[in-house]
This record gives sequence, C-alpha cells and structure tokens, in this order.
Amino acid sequence: MSTRSVSEIPEAVRRHNEEQQRDPEMVVKNLGRQVRVVVLWRQRDDDAEQWIYLERMLPGEFSYEIVKQRWGGGAYRIRLFGAWDRARRQETYHVHQAVVSWNEPTP
Repeated sequence: MSTRSVSEIPEAVRRHNEEQQRDPEMVVKNLGRQVRVVVLWRQRDDDAEQWIYLERMLPGEFSYEIVKQRWGGGAYRIRLFGAWDRARRQETYHVHQAVVSWNEPTP
C-alpha cells in the first residue's frame, strides 16, 4: 500500500480548483455559441450553504458590471447551459463556475 504525502493534491481536486479560478466572463466567451443561457445564483448572507436563484440571462448580457449593478455585493455562481436536448428533455449542461465576491452591501 502506497502512502500519499500531505502536500500531494489529488488530480480531481487540483482540476476543480483550477477551473474555479478561471475568469467567468472568459469561460462564457470561450464557449461561444455552445452557451445559450447563463443562470445566476447568489449565496445567502445568513446561510452560506444555501444559494438563491436570481435569473437566466443571455450570454451577451453577462458581465461582472451587470451583476454588480443588478444585484450588489455578495458571492455568486453561474451555470452555463446549451441547446435543448430532446432525448433527455433538458438543456445541455456545460459548466458550473464560481463568479466573484464583493464586500459591498446588498441594495
């Protein structure tokens, strides 16, 4: 049985951490036409385990500034969906991405 050193990070965890550090605006841009909808969620201030659905927006509408203007400070995440999959009767799921956190008060 081999032992793993404390400093060694499992590959899946390393990939997940790298994905969460990508710029969400660039992720949306890089996926291009594959993304049909950006779904925005905000973390509750009083309960970090719960996320509140805010809105669905077109990929061209999504930016840090738009989120900041509409929803104010807080922690956000997005989910990116593509075209409708008739066989599965749901949209094609692409990415779940942490967005950004502002320390400004919520409007």
